[in-house]
Amino acid sequence: MAVSGGCSGDDGGTAGDNSISGGNGGSGNNGGSANGGSGNDGGSSNGGNGFGGFIDSGTNGGSGGTGIDPDAGCAFDKVTGDRVPANMLFVIDRSGSMNCNPPPTQTSAQCENSPQKQDQSLNSKWEDTRIALEAALDQLQAQPNVGVGVNMFPRDNSCQVSGTPNIQVTSLDSTQLSGIKAFFGTVDPGGRTPLAGATILSYKHLLTQLQAGNLEGNKFVVLITDGFETCAPDELNKLVNTDVPNAYDLLNIRTFVIGAPGSEGARSLLSQIAKAGGTASSPTCTADPNGNADVGDCHFDLTNVSSPQDFANQLSQALEAISGTVLTCEFDVPQASGGGEVDRDKVNVIVTPDGGTAVNLQQDNADCENSANGWQYNADKTKIVLCGNACDTAKQEGSSVQIVLGCPSDIK
Repeated sequence: MAVSGGCSGDDGGTAGDNSISGGNGGSGNNGGSANGGSGNDGGSSNGGNGFGGFIDSGTNGGSGGTGIDPDAGCAFDKVTGDRVPANMLFVIDRSGSMNCNPPPTQTSAQCENSPQKQDQSLNSKWEDTRIALEAALDQLQAQPNVGVGVNMFPRDNSCQVSGTPNIQVTSLDSTQLSGIKAFFGTVDPGGRTPLAGATILSYKHLLTQLQAGNLEGNKFVVLITDGFETCAPDELNKLVNTDVPNAYDLLNIRTFVIGAPGSEGARSLLSQIAKAGGTASSPTCTADPNGNADVGDCHFDLTNVSSPQDFANQLSQALEAISGTVLTCEFDVPQASGGGEVDRDKVNVIVTPDGGTAVNLQQDNADCENSANGWQYNADKTKIVLCGNACDTAKQEGSSVQIVLGCPSDIK
């Protein structure tokens, strides 16, 4: 990784070549190979191959079927569905401008000129962000198979970035949740905005964890920033065109982006990151690298807030939407109890809402993002994916998913 610009710090240092280099990497979930290595914290440098150097290039349960009885004669096995784990690394801007009040109490221009609270009686952007994050984490903690970590930038009050998160990604149990909240209480915003370096090194960390076999399931980066890259602008082209898409295509790391007030001039950049990272708000959203810097609607854009409370509400809604996406509706195709191969044409799925009636889902192979309502296999048939209302029901607290083996699949 190469992060150019005037960054410094004990961990960051200054280098003239790659900040990350070394031996052979591992392979991503989608089979992408890696050939970089491990490195420590990223400070500043004037070149190198960067990230490309280590990656080569509701209440309704859904559509009801004919009613497969899990105790029917054809059913030789029934298992509880194991939800695919979700691992989230929050990459959060703690630059000096996060000290400011949200608009309209303090405009972005006023904050840029004087990055400190104008009204001490009101929350700063960081304080509102902390409240919303803690509420979102409280909700996530109630869900099974969710891991969360935190990496804040800069590490100093200048441009230092680090490949080692402040809080490692691990299961969001009560201990992890308490640790994150305690850490948030120590954060004192300051410094510039090394967005590129922090994002790249976060991918690097997740790759290292994948190589070590520590991250099973889906991986997500959630980038929250209130500004444009101010430490290494020369890195942005590589970030958008190499690093983010490689993380998504080769390692299956999706990148969500939230732009807080102050990021008006970075709308295009942030939307490009979201689009390349597989989380565009819609297929037709705008993320034109050749257009206006302040035009882009592929990310969560919170810059047009009408009041500090509006910012807090919009941020909470964005985090809720991200959490809803991260709480996967993917389940591993189980092995038969005898250890034999499962006949993919003889699988059925039953969803039971908490206190409700079991619903036999139909296999629906339409577009899962749009019209499908039932279940389908992923591309290599290693996972069962619930779509539409079936997914919504499965995500509800107390719902259960049962996979029945042996009976012909009920296909829509």
